Amino acid sequence: MSSQRFKNDLRRDEDFDLDSYLHEKSSEEIEDGFDEEQSIPKPSAKRNLAALSIFGVISLVWLFTFGPFSWLITDSGSQTNVVTQGQAAVQAPLPPPVPLPERLSNQQGVPDSYLDYLQEATEKGFTNQISSSGIQALYNSGVPISYLESLEAAGYLDDFSYSAIIGLYNGGVPIAYLDQMSTAGYLNDFSYSAIIGLYNGGVTTQYLDQMQTGEFLDKFSYSALIGMYNAGVSTEYLSLMEQGGYLDKFSYSGLIGLSSSGVSIEFLDQLSSANMLDKFSYSGIIGMHSSGVTTEYLTDLEKAGFIDTYSYSGIIGLYTSGVPVSYLTELDKRGLLTDMSYSDVIRVYND
Repeated sequence: MSSQRFKNDLRRDEDFDLDSYLHEKSSEEIEDGFDEEQSIPKPSAKRNLAALSIFGVISLVWLFTFGPFSWLITDSGSQTNVVTQGQAAVQAPLPPPVPLPERLSNQQGVPDSYLDYLQEATEKGFTNQISSSGIQALYNSGVPISYLESLEAAGYLDDFSYSAIIGLYNGGVPIAYLDQMSTAGYLNDFSYSAIIGLYNGGVTTQYLDQMQTGEFLDKFSYSALIGMYNAGVSTEYLSLMEQGGYLDKFSYSGLIGLSSSGVSIEFLDQLSSANMLDKFSYSGIIGMHSSGVTTEYLTDLEKAGFIDTYSYSGIIGLYTSGVPVSYLTELDKRGLLTDMSYSDVIRVYND
């Protein structure tokens, strides 16, 4: 597997920065996918505060902005059709960085005095591996010497910069999870921020194995993997999308929405055959599929010249209200359609 996109910057002192994580279903309770015999400790509230805050905010943004519920936000009669297919959905900006949890001197095993911390680090040889500024940063971030000892004993101390160690510790990533990633061969394929995200997103190495077997692991960012795992997007669904030629037509949030809303490959095939697939956003496709809008109705709208007149919410409203395309044609002939929104058309038709 190509690892260029995810390769660790092993000894760079990079700032801790989690990529955006979309999207949807992340509010569901994550089942522990790890072997009980490995006894991976749950991250504590103090250590997990930063990562969980970020994922919580991003999940809400994703759910109502790009997720399958986004199609519910209609434009109440807008005459402008949404034509955004074939392009990845624009990602919401990350929230401001969340401060690291306050250092708890005695509880975390970090001395009150930096000189005591420095002395312990020196006696145990860590000042030979980590710069003085790195030792200072580790102390200020509440990383105990015992965590450095655990990393060293497991053979990971040289694999991460001090900023990565700060992120891993405050992200609650246990040594056991690093062991699993290493054993599965993924430790060097993801950045430390990706490892933090995957761990806190509950992504198991088994799911990564499935993505690798299906040759999808290189096709998605780690935030996409987190989103699809928590939304229950199966590799079987991804395989069907790829076979149909649709995998590259949708962003990962689109794939999550389509899968979660039960949009079938057959419906996509019908839209594609009618040359309608590129005329609607994935939220539009979800809405029309859920509302039972047929491709025949869409084809009739296009033939009559109305397909670009209404947004997908307008088309859904017209179809579910039983407004035939012939009625739109009659209104147009009388010169009445220009100043009427789709809700006006529905009201006049029902009257």
